[in-house]
Amino acid sequence: MNQPPPDTGTPAAAPAAEPRADCVLCGEPTEHPNSTKGATLCPVCEWQEAQRTACSG
Repeated sequence: MNQPPPDTGTPAAAPAAEPRADCVLCGEPTEHPNSTKGATLCPVCEWQEAQRTACSG
């Protein structure tokens, strides 16, 4: 019997079709492709930017 392998719940890693954009603040690679328009931020800088702009009151 040929049965498909069980689903592990994690998607297979897709090959990188396009290089990743660099963060405009620190220069680290982001999760966004180079073709992304606008300012691209890495996860760390994105989180820090959200902390800076969050309402404090």
